[in-house]
Amino acid sequence: MNSVIGWVGGKRLLRKAILPLIPKHDTYCEPFAGAAWILFAKSRDHKEWQATKGQKYREILNDINGELVNFWRHVKHHPAALKAELDRFLASRELFHEFLDSASRTDLERAVRFYYVLACSYGSLSSTFAVRGHLTMLPIRRVGKLEAASERLRDVIIERLDYEAVIRKYDRPATFFYIDPPYYEREMLYERDRVAAFDQHEELAMLLREVQGKWFLSYNDHPVIRELYKGFTIDVVNTRYSVSGTNRASSEILVRNY
Repeated sequence: MNSVIGWVGGKRLLRKAILPLIPKHDTYCEPFAGAAWILFAKSRDHKEWQATKGQKYREILNDINGELVNFWRHVKHHPAALKAELDRFLASRELFHEFLDSASRTDLERAVRFYYVLACSYGSLSSTFAVRGHLTMLPIRRVGKLEAASERLRDVIIERLDYEAVIRKYDRPATFFYIDPPYYEREMLYERDRVAAFDQHEELAMLLREVQGKWFLSYNDHPVIRELYKGFTIDVVNTRYSVSGTNRASSEILVRNY
């Protein structure tokens, strides 16, 4: 499956490289969920992933961004209500700025506002209105898309914790963490929805050296990050990313402790 939202640093282009490297596990956890491209791409057939026969299989999506978490909870629990509300609105610059400047009163209004501003923005940054075809600006309204996403999330636990808390909460020998933090020296792209820019690259690396389970980390290829994860398996992949209308070649690293 595809994710139902765009997100800065989303793993749409890298999922085919990542999925074959995921080991068997009993718990799957994404501490930095974002658009959750990897969770949506992986099969929900637990038998394909389960490490221990008879053990309960769990999947966890986590993010510190409360607006994003509220949106995913509405996709999971209230897809029909979310779609019905979104169907009331056209994609327009005027409405985009009204949403930017207004405060939402209910959790459903928050989810609608979050998605509308995200989907209609330039580079999925939720700051500047995007000029593109009306039908492509609110794709979540297409028939079946929300329902399919809701079904995929049916048994997924959705958390709102900081990365350290969720890793410590679910860390077990049979846990697998897919970790996709804000990239080094690009942290400001993720400063949104009252969430501060991430600045704990060293702390994350120190924490991961203590983890019992297996983890897989995707990062931009930078000497500082390579130094932080010296001694672990590092693979380099070439891809392209687009932010605010620019499309650039980029090398990224996939780091793992197995």
